[in-house]
Amino acid sequence: MSTTHGTKAVVAHEIDRLFDCRVALGQQHAGMTEPDKFLILVVDDDAAVGWALEQALRTSSYDVVLAADAAAAQRVLKRQPIDLMITDIRMPGLSGLDLLGIVKATYPDLPVIVSTAHGTMETAIAAIGQGAFDYLPKPLDLERTLDVVRRALGDNPLAASAVPGASDQDQTVLGSSPVMQQVYRRIAAAATTDLGVLLTGPSGSGKELVARSLHRHGARRAAPFIAVTCGAIPETQIEYELFGDERTMRVGCMESAHGGTLFLNEVTELPLATQVALLRFLDHQTVTRIHGTEAISVSVRVIAATHRDLPKLISSGAFREDLAYRLKAVTIHLPPLCERLDDLPVLTRSFLARMARRLSRQVAITDDAMDVLHRHAWPGNVRELKHVIEEAAVLAAGGVIGREHLAITGDSSADPSPTALRAAVGALANRLLRSHPGEVHQRAIDTLEEILFRAALGQTEGNQLRAAELLGINRITLKKRMDYFGIAKP
Repeated sequence: MSTTHGTKAVVAHEIDRLFDCRVALGQQHAGMTEPDKFLILVVDDDAAVGWALEQALRTSSYDVVLAADAAAAQRVLKRQPIDLMITDIRMPGLSGLDLLGIVKATYPDLPVIVSTAHGTMETAIAAIGQGAFDYLPKPLDLERTLDVVRRALGDNPLAASAVPGASDQDQTVLGSSPVMQQVYRRIAAAATTDLGVLLTGPSGSGKELVARSLHRHGARRAAPFIAVTCGAIPETQIEYELFGDERTMRVGCMESAHGGTLFLNEVTELPLATQVALLRFLDHQTVTRIHGTEAISVSVRVIAATHRDLPKLISSGAFREDLAYRLKAVTIHLPPLCERLDDLPVLTRSFLARMARRLSRQVAITDDAMDVLHRHAWPGNVRELKHVIEEAAVLAAGGVIGREHLAITGDSSADPSPTALRAAVGALANRLLRSHPGEVHQRAIDTLEEILFRAALGQTEGNQLRAAELLGINRITLKKRMDYFGIAKP
């Protein structure tokens, strides 16, 4: 066991012992907890997180009891009534999701808020699906946490039905940026319903991937998922494609999707006449084939998507307002890649892994090439990134993608955008805070310093004297740091 994990285990045990003593004293001395105060159980093996939450909650006039793991939390629940539980997911012993399942089976009316430093869409769906009131990514925003606590302690806590667990990463929406965490929460909430969903966002942002995730985690997952790209079908053929043709006994997409999900991509490209027919279908869930007279009952969930400005289309008369309202019972907006650049590393790793499988060889990327990716504006969003990585992986015969293999170019003479720089540094900070407590400052300095040294040596083609001059340090210092970082001489 590492020193860090050993220390955390000791701290967790001590917290467990202390709150057990507190509970015992509370039973002996009635009145320690004010009767008009809500009592909140915080379950987290990280003592610092538990302490911070306790202070914030007590400042907001809540009573708090701490537990270091799931077993300790269960003991607390048996000893005294709890009004709300906030639990981490990754803990020694039973996970927070395991604890959530136990609590919901034993105390079904107890609202539970789940938090984790390893936030993914799958985690959010699993938490909401098992009945969590809400899902909060770490590091916790205390103001938002208090807002969720206030809502959870209201009269009607949200309860959601069950959904399945994680799936293959190639079919999973990736990213842990704050803006994507908001997307995950909406996906998790929508997946547990049968309501229509409208996906908005620029082309290439992953709308079909989200639609497939909603289907895969919904009650209709065993039935077909049928995707139709409305803008790719001629106007004269679109109704045949959707509704079928009685003369030729052609089955339309709506019938094919019976019991499952129909995904209408680029729904705003539908002609007005087809919009009327689609609205009628949504109202009655019946299909009448072209040249037919029989109304066929069909049960489908419709998920629609558009990259266009829907209000503008409605105001111009190009899209029916009543159809828009019918489609967007739930709206999920996907941000452009330029607004979530801190997700660039995980997306890049995913595409690299996919190409490594397809090419049957290892594929890596240099820091210099990653710098180019961070400087790019990404007008084509995630789809453009996927194409750039795939092409570069093929061109990099040696298995290492460099700047020269990328179809995009970064202006190395220009400063990186504040958004890109803050996103990169923020992602590094969050990763180090989670994985290397007590070493964060030194590791951050080492990481940035190594990037600087490699960039300087690359610009001077390995000339150490010139590189030292560029960096403003002496050559001996540069040589020592090169040895420390394992930077080979050219």
